[in-house]
Amino acid sequence: MLVLALAACATPAPRDAAAPVPEAASSGSDAAAPEVAPEADFGTTPTAALTLAQQAESARQAGDTARAEQRLERALRIAPRDPGLWHQMAALRLDQQRFQQAERLAARSLQMAGDGDRELALRNWRVILEAREAQGDAGGAEEAREAIQRLEADIV
Repeated sequence: MLVLALAACATPAPRDAAAPVPEAASSGSDAAAPEVAPEADFGTTPTAALTLAQQAESARQAGDTARAEQRLERALRIAPRDPGLWHQMAALRLDQQRFQQAERLAARSLQMAGDGDRELALRNWRVILEAREAQGDAGGAEEAREAIQRLEADIV
Protein backbone atom coordinates (compact mmCIF):
# COMPACT_ATOMS: atom_id res chain seq x y z
CA MET A 1 0.00 0.00 0.00
CA LEU A 2 2.78 2.40 0.92
CA VAL A 3 4.61 1.63 -2.35
CA LEU A 4 1.49 2.44 -4.39
CA ALA A 5 0.96 5.71 -2.53
CA LEU A 6 4.58 6.73 -3.16
CA ALA A 7 4.37 5.72 -6.82
CA ALA A 8 1.27 7.88 -7.26
CA CYS A 9 3.13 10.85 -5.78
CA ALA A 10 6.00 10.39 -8.24
CA THR A 11 3.78 10.48 -11.34
CA PRO A 12 4.31 13.75 -13.21
CA ALA A 13 1.32 15.97 -13.88
CA PRO A 14 0.08 15.83 -17.49
CA ARG A 15 1.17 18.66 -19.78
CA ASP A 16 -1.40 21.21 -20.81
CA ALA A 17 -2.18 20.41 -24.44
CA ALA A 18 -3.02 24.07 -25.08
CA ALA A 19 0.38 25.33 -23.93
CA PRO A 20 2.41 26.83 -26.79
CA VAL A 21 5.63 25.13 -27.78
CA PRO A 22 8.40 27.32 -29.21
CA GLU A 23 9.50 26.42 -32.72
CA ALA A 24 13.13 27.38 -32.19
CA ALA A 25 15.06 24.31 -33.13
CA SER A 26 18.53 23.65 -31.90
CA SER A 27 20.91 22.83 -34.68
CA GLY A 28 18.88 19.71 -35.50
CA SER A 29 15.62 19.33 -37.39
CA ASP A 30 12.65 21.65 -37.54
CA ALA A 31 10.71 19.43 -35.13
CA ALA A 32 13.07 19.91 -32.17
CA ALA A 33 11.97 22.62 -29.78
CA PRO A 34 12.91 23.81 -26.33
CA GLU A 35 10.55 23.00 -23.50
CA VAL A 36 8.28 25.85 -22.38
CA ALA A 37 8.47 27.15 -18.84
CA PRO A 38 4.99 26.67 -17.33
CA GLU A 39 5.09 29.99 -15.50
CA ALA A 40 5.78 31.97 -18.68
CA ASP A 41 2.92 34.25 -19.57
CA PHE A 42 2.12 37.02 -22.01
CA GLY A 43 3.10 40.45 -20.79
CA THR A 44 6.39 41.92 -19.73
CA THR A 45 9.49 39.94 -20.57
CA PRO A 46 11.35 38.68 -17.49
CA THR A 47 14.76 40.20 -16.85
CA ALA A 48 16.47 36.82 -17.25
CA ALA A 49 15.09 36.48 -20.79
CA LEU A 50 16.15 40.01 -21.68
CA THR A 51 19.65 39.35 -20.36
CA LEU A 52 19.88 36.16 -22.41
CA ALA A 53 18.63 38.04 -25.48
CA GLN A 54 21.35 40.67 -25.02
CA GLN A 55 23.98 37.94 -24.62
CA ALA A 56 22.65 36.27 -27.77
CA GLU A 57 22.91 39.50 -29.75
CA SER A 58 26.48 40.05 -28.54
CA ALA A 59 27.39 36.49 -29.52
CA ARG A 60 25.70 36.93 -32.93
CA GLN A 61 27.61 40.15 -33.61
CA ALA A 62 30.82 38.34 -32.67
CA GLY A 63 29.97 35.61 -35.18
CA ASP A 64 29.30 32.94 -32.53
CA THR A 65 25.93 31.76 -33.85
CA ALA A 66 25.99 28.55 -31.80
CA ARG A 67 26.23 30.52 -28.54
CA ALA A 68 23.61 32.99 -29.77
CA GLU A 69 21.28 30.11 -30.60
CA GLN A 70 21.74 28.55 -27.17
CA ARG A 71 21.04 31.84 -25.38
CA LEU A 72 17.95 32.55 -27.47
CA GLU A 73 16.54 29.07 -26.91
CA ARG A 74 16.92 29.60 -23.16
CA ALA A 75 15.26 33.02 -23.41
CA LEU A 76 12.36 31.50 -25.35
CA ARG A 77 11.88 28.85 -22.65
CA ILE A 78 11.50 31.68 -20.16
CA ALA A 79 9.35 33.96 -22.33
CA PRO A 80 7.79 31.90 -25.15
CA ARG A 81 5.22 34.55 -26.01
CA ASP A 82 7.65 37.40 -26.57
CA PRO A 83 7.47 38.35 -30.27
CA GLY A 84 10.79 40.21 -30.05
CA LEU A 85 12.60 37.03 -29.05
CA TRP A 86 11.01 35.16 -31.96
CA HIS A 87 12.18 37.92 -34.31
CA GLN A 88 15.67 37.71 -32.88
CA MET A 89 15.69 33.95 -33.49
CA ALA A 90 14.42 34.53 -37.05
CA ALA A 91 17.27 36.96 -37.71
CA LEU A 92 19.75 34.43 -36.35
CA ARG A 93 18.33 31.71 -38.61
CA LEU A 94 18.77 34.11 -41.53
CA ASP A 95 22.43 34.56 -40.56
CA GLN A 96 22.75 30.77 -40.43
CA GLN A 97 21.20 30.55 -43.92
CA ARG A 98 18.34 28.47 -42.56
CA PHE A 99 15.89 30.40 -44.69
CA GLN A 100 12.72 28.35 -44.21
CA GLN A 101 13.07 28.54 -40.42
CA ALA A 102 13.85 32.26 -40.61
CA GLU A 103 10.67 32.87 -42.57
CA ARG A 104 8.53 30.73 -40.26
CA LEU A 105 9.91 32.31 -37.09
CA ALA A 106 9.44 35.84 -38.44
CA ALA A 107 5.85 34.95 -39.34
CA ARG A 108 5.33 33.64 -35.80
CA SER A 109 6.68 36.90 -34.40
CA LEU A 110 4.32 38.85 -36.66
CA GLN A 111 1.36 36.81 -35.48
CA MET A 112 2.26 37.19 -31.80
CA ALA A 113 2.87 40.93 -32.05
CA GLY A 114 -0.44 41.59 -33.78
CA ASP A 115 -1.02 45.13 -35.07
CA GLY A 116 0.54 46.78 -32.02
CA ASP A 117 4.22 46.98 -32.97
CA ARG A 118 4.70 48.26 -36.51
CA GLU A 119 8.49 48.59 -36.14
CA LEU A 120 8.75 44.91 -35.18
CA ALA A 121 6.41 44.00 -38.03
CA LEU A 122 8.63 45.91 -40.44
CA ARG A 123 11.75 44.11 -39.19
CA ASN A 124 9.96 40.75 -39.50
CA TRP A 125 8.85 41.45 -43.07
CA ARG A 126 12.43 42.36 -43.96
CA VAL A 127 13.60 38.98 -42.65
CA ILE A 128 10.81 37.29 -44.61
CA LEU A 129 11.79 39.20 -47.76
CA GLU A 130 15.44 38.21 -47.49
CA ALA A 131 14.56 34.58 -46.73
CA ARG A 132 12.17 34.37 -49.68
CA GLU A 133 14.68 35.95 -52.05
CA ALA A 134 17.35 33.50 -50.89
CA GLN A 135 14.95 30.63 -51.62
CA GLY A 136 14.11 31.97 -55.08
CA ASP A 137 10.47 32.69 -54.14
CA ALA A 138 9.85 35.71 -56.39
CA GLY A 139 6.10 35.89 -55.71
CA GLY A 140 6.58 35.62 -51.97
CA ALA A 141 9.33 38.23 -52.07
CA GLU A 142 7.02 40.61 -53.92
CA GLU A 143 4.33 40.06 -51.25
CA ALA A 144 6.92 40.90 -48.57
CA ARG A 145 7.98 44.06 -50.44
CA GLU A 146 4.37 45.23 -50.60
CA ALA A 147 3.91 44.60 -46.87
CA ILE A 148 7.10 46.57 -46.16
CA GLN A 149 5.87 49.48 -48.28
CA ARG A 150 2.53 49.54 -46.47
CA LEU A 151 4.23 49.50 -43.08
CA GLU A 152 6.74 52.17 -44.02
CA ALA A 153 3.87 54.40 -45.17
CA ASP A 154 2.07 53.81 -41.85
CA ILE A 155 5.14 54.54 -39.73
CA VAL A 156 6.14 57.78 -41.46
